[in-house]
Amino acid sequence: MRKSLLIALATIGSSQVQAQPNITSWMMNSNGLATYDVGSGTVTMADSSDVLEVCYNNNYVYIRSEGLAGYEMGPFPMNPNTPSAQSFVWRITRNPTEETGTKTAEPTVGALGVAVNGVALYGKGDARSYDPMTNSNSGSGAGIWNADAWVSEGATMDANGNGHPQQMGQYHYHANPSALYSDPSTAHSPIIGWAMDGYPIYGPYGYTNPNDSNSPIKRMEAGYELRNITNRTTLPDGSTSTPPGPTVDSQFPLGTYWEDYEYVGNADLDEYNGRNCVTPEFPGGTYAYFLSTDSNGDPKFPYMIGLEYYGVISSQDLQGAGNSTVPGNATCSTNGFNGIAELNHANLNLYPNPAQGHVYFDLDATATEAIIMSTTGAVVAKTNLNNTKSLDVSHLSYGIYLIQVRDANGNFVAQDKLVITK
Repeated sequence: MRKSLLIALATIGSSQVQAQPNITSWMMNSNGLATYDVGSGTVTMADSSDVLEVCYNNNYVYIRSEGLAGYEMGPFPMNPNTPSAQSFVWRITRNPTEETGTKTAEPTVGALGVAVNGVALYGKGDARSYDPMTNSNSGSGAGIWNADAWVSEGATMDANGNGHPQQMGQYHYHANPSALYSDPSTAHSPIIGWAMDGYPIYGPYGYTNPNDSNSPIKRMEAGYELRNITNRTTLPDGSTSTPPGPTVDSQFPLGTYWEDYEYVGNADLDEYNGRNCVTPEFPGGTYAYFLSTDSNGDPKFPYMIGLEYYGVISSQDLQGAGNSTVPGNATCSTNGFNGIAELNHANLNLYPNPAQGHVYFDLDATATEAIIMSTTGAVVAKTNLNNTKSLDVSHLSYGIYLIQVRDANGNFVAQDKLVITK
């Protein structure tokens, strides 16, 4: 199911590639367009899934993706939102270091990292905290009793991957992206993503002895437990909560908030939900985060990372997550299908685009058929390219379409977006 990037050995040496899993661990687009289930059927999107391009220089790796998974996303119970392309460019440091000063807190909203399939990894928060004025969790709450997204939104996530889209269509994971690893497992889990501080995030299985790759495999135990409290008047560090949170009851049971947990240790993972250890990708050792799940394989607090990052991270890394620009000195590589928005123009040029009457093809590859699809995946026009390199689009309504060209055997050759203006 996983298809990792294999950088051409003519570009860099094989030993260097093998030593750089932050370059080679990504799931490259191999099945074309993303799909999602609306409950009554499958929608084929006009945008590509998984990772479209990997670029790197000495300091950073840059990941281009639309933020869409390669498996069928959805349906999303009780969630009216649908996935949409995000045109991400993620930037991850290739040289992570431990933060020996004040650690950086996990963001209460937005991405804490990126999954190996280019989908955003969100944190524990659902952007709400307790509001004593309304006795409810809201976006305008006091900010100290932070609502747990898995508890409040888990029922809205899809069964295939434990992800869901937010209001702007950004598909993301809060906990346990189950499509990216095997559970149960008798082998060390793969890397499922990278935190914004540059350290890898593995699935839940690792070596019993963190320094011995020959030791037995076990599910990593997190060191967080629910506090024994009935009133939310103190925070986990013992300080007074001002204002206090709600009383523990049926409306706000224990586990509703981050602050309902405390780190007690006596576990495989430290308070950042990771450890220094050897892994298959880092036989010489690294710091690594691990997903925390219970014995049934269900998500368990703190899910991906702890309340703080282990490594050095800047405010720019967090605020600009997914919105970077690839510098001119970067080396780039693609594999499999190309992304529509940014990568296919080398193979297929459409003009004029936007178009009204006819659109013409300029193609530097062999193709025999052109197909135009709506954003829902419906075929609205097609033509034989043996006889013409133009297509009448005058009957199409205003909007965005996907034009895809195929060879004589029906195999994909190239694709691009077509805008119709009337």
